[in-house]
Amino acid sequence: MFEGFSTIIQMVNWRKLVPVYAPGLSGATLLSQGELFAIGYAHLSSTSCEAPHWHECYELGYVVEGCGIVVLGNREYAYQPGQVYIINDHQPHMGYASGDYSRLFVVHLHPAILDEGWIAQMMSREAHAPFSPDFGMHSPLIPLDDSATAPVRAALQAIENEFTRQDAAWNMIVGGLIIQAVGHLARRVLQQIGTNVDSQQREALKRISPILHMVEKRYADPISLDDMARTAYVSRSHCCALFQAALGTTPIAYRNARRLAEARRLLQRTDITVQEIAYRVGFSSVQEFNRLFRREAGTTPTQFRQNFSSSQPIFDDLPFNHSAVSSQVDGR
Repeated sequence: MFEGFSTIIQMVNWRKLVPVYAPGLSGATLLSQGELFAIGYAHLSSTSCEAPHWHECYELGYVVEGCGIVVLGNREYAYQPGQVYIINDHQPHMGYASGDYSRLFVVHLHPAILDEGWIAQMMSREAHAPFSPDFGMHSPLIPLDDSATAPVRAALQAIENEFTRQDAAWNMIVGGLIIQAVGHLARRVLQQIGTNVDSQQREALKRISPILHMVEKRYADPISLDDMARTAYVSRSHCCALFQAALGTTPIAYRNARRLAEARRLLQRTDITVQEIAYRVGFSSVQEFNRLFRREAGTTPTQFRQNFSSSQPIFDDLPFNHSAVSSQVDGR
């Protein structure tokens, strides 16, 4: 436990939260909009209850203001203003502020941006190295006194300035600055080669990606374990093993957690009745919905609506909002 963060962990026990896929930051979504990167601010608070999320983009950013925690996989890392961080694709993560508020500047980039032109021909492997599990094996945060911090942060601040002003050809300049930042990180990783300790989890996430996509589109349908296993062309038992390795939960628990995530969103942002929400998100009865919701949130749906009606999403400035899902729950 980091000093000063005890209140956060007591308020939100992230170890009980099921990581959720963020479809808005998928490679397909970016490409469908003709983009290779998405830029914005992440506003973090000490009272948010957003679950860890993962996506198919690389993530690079720096802490603009405030202190807090980054949760990566099953570990916690303290961050402070000015620090640069790197998160690879298929890596569950989340963040909280230690005080009332903190703000991060975030760049999500499609891996394909590093596979174009001369980079692909000359330095493709090196360009992807900063986003390998090896790079972040000790921490996703680069120390403030690290030689890479100043030049990478300067590049990110230049991206931030271009993003704010959006003058002519700003996105072209941002593309070059992203390559520049990655170049400094690649230089660092070539000097610090570690052991791949997260590869098993990452590979398991890739194997169940078709299931996660299917659940994202059809969570309100009566999806069974057999349906999920068939989607990934694996047996029921292998499907369960993959989910355990990737997310530390079961396929049915993940399905239910996604339903509860949507229920939580509807409770916060609409006046729809609890009964209608239960059926809309896929539960067969209000009793089942209330039981699982109470297990997740420690309160009833009605009480949750009253307590969190003014809650705001963490990534409200990003062009694509992260989906949120809470609780590792079981179900039929």
